Amino acid sequence: MDDRNLVAVAEQAAATSKVLRSPVEGCTVLFDDGRVFLGCRMEYEDAALDQDALSSALAAGRVEGARRAFRVGMYSPVDAGLPVPGAAGLRRLQEVGVPGLAVLLSSGSGERVEKSLDELLAEAGAA
Repeated sequence: MDDRNLVAVAEQAAATSKVLRSPVEGCTVLFDDGRVFLGCRMEYEDAALDQDALSSALAAGRVEGARRAFRVGMYSPVDAGLPVPGAAGLRRLQEVGVPGLAVLLSSGSGERVEKSLDELLAEAGAA
């Protein structure tokens, strides 16, 4: 799956989000075996139960036997800038990602920005 499709499918996954406080969020994870899994943001009355799209996609892949995340696409229609993956999802990705893994971020403005997992972890204060 190429980068454009990785983000486009993440945008489709965002449509299935259940949100109460945040914008919709979708994620596509391409695993090293070629399979792709989708995730969406799920929010509940009790915010402690919320799940980000990245964690949701990683869990879907692991349930089906996928082992190593290879590339990630994330979409969320934020007001300004790009979506910001949460620290918890990034730490999960760090546990199952291949070395040098990159994340493609898009807010739907047509701009796609690639950031390394290490860069995103540093920005989130989780490095």
